Amino acid sequence: MKMSGTDKRKRNIALLASGAILLFGTVCEAEAQQPAAEYELDQVLVTAQRYEKRDVDIPASTSVYTSEQLEATGASNVIEALKMAAGLVYSTYGPSGASQSTMTSQITIRGAGSGTLVLVNGTPLNLRGMYNLEDIPLNNVERVEIVKGGGSVLYGSEATGGIINIITKKQVENTIQVSGGNFGQQQHSLNLQVGKVGIGYSLEKWGDLGKISTTSTQSGNMDMCFPGVDRENQMLTYRFDDKLSLMYTHNYSETSYDYKFGDGFGSHQGLSRYTRLYNDTKDFAQLQYDDKTVKGTVYFNQKKLQTTGTNYYNVNSATGAVTGDITPPAYTDKTDKLNTYGTDIQKIWQQKADKILMGLSTQHEYYSPDIAKTQEYERDIYSIYGQWEKPVDDVNTLILSGRETWTANAPNDRNYNNFSSQGQYLHKLNNNESVYVSVGQSFKMPTFSQIYSTSDSANLGNPNLKPQTGIHYEAGWKLSQDDHSWRVSVFNSSVKDNISSTYSGGMYQYTNEDFKNTGIEVTCDIKGNAGWQYNWGVSYGDPQSRSTKKPYWDRQYGRWQLNGGATYQSEKLKAAVSANYLADRVMSPSAAHSSPGRPYLLTSFNLTYSLDQSRDIFFIANNILDRNDLINHSSSDYYYTPFNFRVGFKYRF
Repeated sequence: MKMSGTDKRKRNIALLASGAILLFGTVCEAEAQQPAAEYELDQVLVTAQRYEKRDVDIPASTSVYTSEQLEATGASNVIEALKMAAGLVYSTYGPSGASQSTMTSQITIRGAGSGTLVLVNGTPLNLRGMYNLEDIPLNNVERVEIVKGGGSVLYGSEATGGIINIITKKQVENTIQVSGGNFGQQQHSLNLQVGKVGIGYSLEKWGDLGKISTTSTQSGNMDMCFPGVDRENQMLTYRFDDKLSLMYTHNYSETSYDYKFGDGFGSHQGLSRYTRLYNDTKDFAQLQYDDKTVKGTVYFNQKKLQTTGTNYYNVNSATGAVTGDITPPAYTDKTDKLNTYGTDIQKIWQQKADKILMGLSTQHEYYSPDIAKTQEYERDIYSIYGQWEKPVDDVNTLILSGRETWTANAPNDRNYNNFSSQGQYLHKLNNNESVYVSVGQSFKMPTFSQIYSTSDSANLGNPNLKPQTGIHYEAGWKLSQDDHSWRVSVFNSSVKDNISSTYSGGMYQYTNEDFKNTGIEVTCDIKGNAGWQYNWGVSYGDPQSRSTKKPYWDRQYGRWQLNGGATYQSEKLKAAVSANYLADRVMSPSAAHSSPGRPYLLTSFNLTYSLDQSRDIFFIANNILDRNDLINHSSSDYYYTPFNFRVGFKYRF
């Protein structure tokens, strides 16, 4: 018998109450507890300045999430963990960050929809704007560092909103983990460290969720259904010594979608208009040397996306009439292949109190949008960057940075160049408190798919696209004292010729637009007593864009965001609850006015009980209020996965 919404909520509350009782009982009965794992409120980061620096000494809005904090969200992969982070907006097309061909899951920073640069150990992961964080399991991650605001000066193209740097574990923990739950969930992993060699394998499965999206047409609704997804991740690491290391990962995912006729289509209701199967393969290799003064990286990054499927019916776009006569071929299988390889070398000089950093990066890009490889595009990207950190006196520091980037050997001479710079000033109020101001530029080079049309007519390139450029202002205050860590930042971003896409007539079209956002962010981490820790954040922004299709400033995403969480840890028990609330939202079609959208509230609950030093059992629940929220921000309605849970076992050896 199908449960009503009220019954589901009662069930969820009962499950959570059971967890709370277990938590309370364990706390009361434990005679001797070990102290909670030490949580450093003022951590050391490497991303913001490209070398180690205390957070309170960095003149930028920064965040660090350790592996323990990421796992406390109950997530199994990076994007599902970061959806709970302060000031980040989450978008996806199915459970656990599922993607739909080139429509991939996203983490948006400060409203810049295509402005997130993702790094793995400082190496760019983005391919054609895609980074597929859902394919990176958390058991490979040591920590994630986030730098908000334009970061193109030190890291190059695409960091209009900010940077996410995923730092992998130098040595994995020997573990076996198995788990399962509703909706056909399975998540299993095996990790081994044998001397200098680390090996990891992860498997994630979801079953049939039914309808996950609804799109309105003039004749009725079209429903997107989700038959399932399979993901595999394989990892190999080798540490030659403390300075030189090698990492290789291989990811494979298979995702199914079924596009069905919904309400309004009469006798066709419930029938499939078309089906699609997306096979996504990714390989990433990185050889890295780091002796604190010289750092060098050689890398290779490849993605192959195969799309197969069947079309069953035609729908007349003018009349809405449905016919079964599909003109052969019903659907032409499609394969996109993208890869980059390159190097990045930096050197640090210490001249008395001054610190100077200089670096050089090269990257070769390749893109082929069809199976027969009748279209192949290649180009080279070169960059020279530098940074000068100048202590003015004991409490004031000036940092100046610059980067020159240019492309070469692009087809039809579609080459670009850009110079960007940044100035930052930090004033220390005391050893644990500082204020800062920052002014910096960002840029983004057009990708091959944005410049050149594809032969299957699914993509209408624009050879007249300009590089996207922006300027970013920020002022902030940081305090790490006693058991509290406060971070406050006020920002303003203005982007000219922001590269955006619209979907019209069955194809993607690209154009330049303008973007702006002004806001404030406040976060606080609290180290409580008796094993408790807390965090909360409030963010306000007003992201808006203007383009040729919408020659007016139109709102995007949402204005208000609140997030928070609490964790408890004793000798035997770990428990955590997390939530992220996005309000004053809008849905923003590519060629029409934005319209009000209801808030989303993302929630998770995680409970782990240690049977002994080697064995854990755990219970994880997501969407614990069983809300029917939308987790996209355009014209189609994609629903957050209903209440779901997993129960599992972890063994350390």
